[in-house]
Amino acid sequence: MSLLDLPAFTTASPVLREAALKLRTTESTLTIAAPLDEHGIFASTLLEAALLDAGIPYQRRLRENPTPANGPSIVIDSAPVSQLQSISTGPLCIHLAPLEVEALVASGGDSRRGVLSSVALAAALGNSIAPSGALSRLLMPWILAGNWLSEGLEHTYDPVYTVLRDYLSNEGHIRVVPMPEVPDVNPESLSGIDVVALAAVRDRWGQLDLEGRAQSLSHLLKPLLDAELPSTARLEELGWHRVMAAGWERDLASQLSSFTKSWRDNPSGRRSQASDTIDCLLRTGQMP
Repeated sequence: MSLLDLPAFTTASPVLREAALKLRTTESTLTIAAPLDEHGIFASTLLEAALLDAGIPYQRRLRENPTPANGPSIVIDSAPVSQLQSISTGPLCIHLAPLEVEALVASGGDSRRGVLSSVALAAALGNSIAPSGALSRLLMPWILAGNWLSEGLEHTYDPVYTVLRDYLSNEGHIRVVPMPEVPDVNPESLSGIDVVALAAVRDRWGQLDLEGRAQSLSHLLKPLLDAELPSTARLEELGWHRVMAAGWERDLASQLSSFTKSWRDNPSGRRSQASDTIDCLLRTGQMP
């Protein structure tokens, strides 16, 4: 099952499939024009992985306000839309932007709406370009980065994030584990956590049954429930649903916390950090 087969991609699928077909047959160097921000970095990385897998030549342009090049381009936009732009020709230009979608239908028939990040759309386009590509598969966990870094989880449950996480888990790209099973948790990923108590829980985790684990982790997280942040939805993800992939010591949230702190603290070094991050992800599948 591909990403584009998920119901959340129903409205985006026709445009992305057409885009993949046109990109596979383009004869000119493609330009990825992405914003110089967190979403632009991960969207560009996932597209680059697919283009490398498919042998399609490209160049990367990270700008404050990305615009199409003179030749074929993929432009990553920041403003949410209700429908993806049609593909332009002469020259070829594909726009990806956060897309409001119906993520799933609840058992009672109510639809759960959310936003597909530009990162997830870039991943789906890349998956359609090179469905069996080794680099693309290595970077599949980072599909979640866009929705994780957005504000959706700070307010309520994000159905798109959940759908993507469950898809990756079911397809074997990630493991979803409770926090004590992560070898190297970044404490900054969950501000206020008692690191000594976490270490104690981790030490006895293997001797606890399911009920004991639930009680221990609930007790560890209880002091954070009264804090304004993180939200209950994000706290549940950070406590019970950490995302791990093969060969990782640090989970996705821990890696992203280190990245975003450096990004905030060093504005003058962002262009260099962006390039280093993309290059490291393409080499290793993990953050620097």
